[in-house]
Amino acid sequence: MPDRSCPKLLRALLPLLAATGCDGCPSSKPYTPYTLGSAAPSGSPPPLSAVAPGAPDAGPDADAGAPDAAAPRFAAVPSVPAPEGGKRWPLDGGAVAAAPTGRTFETGLLLDLDGDGARDLVAWARAPDGLRGELLLAPAARPQAPRTLAALPGDLAAQGCTPRVGLGQIGPATLALDFAPQCPDQQRAAGAGATRWIAVIRLPGPAAGAGAGPELALELRLRTPPPDEALSASLEVADRDADGRDDLVVSVGLSGALRPFPAPAGTAAAGLGAPLVFLDRPAGLSRDAAQPGEALRALAAALLRDARGKATAPAVAASAQRLRRLHAALCADAAGGGGAVAGRDATRAGEALVWTGAGPVRCGEPGLAAAIDHAEAVAASTRGAPLAAVAALDRGGAEARGKDEGKLLAKLAPPAAARAVYRTAAAPQPARPGAFGPLAFEASGALLVRTAQGVVRVDPAASTEAATDIPPWPAAVHAGPAELVAVERRCDAPTLLALFRSSPEAVGEMEVPLPLLRGQGPRARPGAAPPERCAGTERLPFSPLAASEGGFDIALGAALVSIDLRAAAPTAAALSFPLATPAPRGAARSPDGATLAVPAAGGLLVATAGGAARLWSGGDLAQATACAPANGGARVACVVGAAAVIFEAK
Repeated sequence: MPDRSCPKLLRALLPLLAATGCDGCPSSKPYTPYTLGSAAPSGSPPPLSAVAPGAPDAGPDADAGAPDAAAPRFAAVPSVPAPEGGKRWPLDGGAVAAAPTGRTFETGLLLDLDGDGARDLVAWARAPDGLRGELLLAPAARPQAPRTLAALPGDLAAQGCTPRVGLGQIGPATLALDFAPQCPDQQRAAGAGATRWIAVIRLPGPAAGAGAGPELALELRLRTPPPDEALSASLEVADRDADGRDDLVVSVGLSGALRPFPAPAGTAAAGLGAPLVFLDRPAGLSRDAAQPGEALRALAAALLRDARGKATAPAVAASAQRLRRLHAALCADAAGGGGAVAGRDATRAGEALVWTGAGPVRCGEPGLAAAIDHAEAVAASTRGAPLAAVAALDRGGAEARGKDEGKLLAKLAPPAAARAVYRTAAAPQPARPGAFGPLAFEASGALLVRTAQGVVRVDPAASTEAATDIPPWPAAVHAGPAELVAVERRCDAPTLLALFRSSPEAVGEMEVPLPLLRGQGPRARPGAAPPERCAGTERLPFSPLAASEGGFDIALGAALVSIDLRAAAPTAAALSFPLATPAPRGAARSPDGATLAVPAAGGLLVATAGGAARLWSGGDLAQATACAPANGGARVACVVGAAAVIFEAK
């Protein structure tokens, strides 16, 4: 297969996708996928039939379904617009099919479905608003008695959206109807995007008994993704198991990037895709349980190969996020992608974007999230970013960490046994989550403790504690008039959110999406594994690292994030260590800013620029909060109970 423009990660999937077009005979030619439509990113919806019926898909994955220029076995037949204003449709032999009361024919196909030599009508009949309708069969012999093959579910009506409908014969015995609402940008931004509905109709074969007719074989629902992402689906028919029946492959692709993740550039902008495969059985279509898991595993394996290369490792983090999103979009049991919300509202509130008539797709790939995390950690290690590597390994919790991940973590941050060397008599002010802590080292090695009465200087070498005239530093994290309030995980948001008030007088809080998916970030309860299902709003622990007029730097575990408030629409981005911003007192950083100490991977991660990171544990560290390191990272002070404790590590 020529390389063309496909990146390594996509090329790994090409053999799998090419296989979906084969009918089981090595010499056979694959069918060409018929692309019914694509939900485009906000602002640029393409036409419903983005690819001409029967022609190869123009996207970067086209070679997967058409490795050579051979003609397809079946040329897809598109529907035609209804004549006579949609009220009447002339049939063979002078018969006429009339649209039902309150309906208008929009598009249809003329096919001889019963073998009597006269073409029957299969047409989409819609209500005046276009948001309700049915796919009708009007036999040429009895046009006055139409039969409903499929009706648009009532809960999919999308007020304010403009529906586009596609209908075509995509295989010898298969029709497909695609109802794709196009919604305004503001509606998508508010999370109220409509659901695309695809109905697959199976036509009676030569061996069908008398009276057999077309029947609904499969329903698919594709929820509108968040703005800046696009979900596509192409349908392909092939006799995969050589039983003479039309099997169906639905290739689902996800492109673009959530805000604030960087938009992919070049060939990576095409996104990733994986197939759902349905085998035609006498009782109906049956989903092949091997897919999309097999394709997703191949993509994760390609990601790991790229992670080990110096030239390819820098692009792995962005590819890993897109693969997580594809996994979550396809699979309701995706770990780390947010999971699904229990109940009937899952089609709207859950993360999974693809549903069948039988419900959400369960892929049975419990280890995929850990494999993606592992690949991202290897890539970060390859490019010399140990904190980013630890953050990736820590996403699934200790329960999801396998032997290989444990070895890599021990290499990146060797374990160190901590011991308490000094406990203060001065009682620090209680540490508030997400606030600047009451402890700060000085460059001399002395520890400052903010108490209710003022600031006390502790000299551990001399075992002395004395009051000072140093003004107490504020606990609140301020960037000019703005205050950082919290970091939240919500079921209705695909990423973590930072909340801040624009001023002390502001009513309500503003939100900034963070470059961490909802299933990422620390647990509210340290060491807990990610839940299988989202369980409402959860406030997450974070460590403030810096604050300036322009914004905030924070750590969520070992993941470092910068929040920029200078633009009209505040943004956030991943932050590299070491930080360039000065270290304020009470931050989880040393006075010179070159060392940080943050809770991560079940311990306290102490990292110094230019030096090795170590994972401290033991002593009273399990109960410690608001830790602050000294220059060089040899000592760390934390609040433990009603005292400040200085730790060293062996």
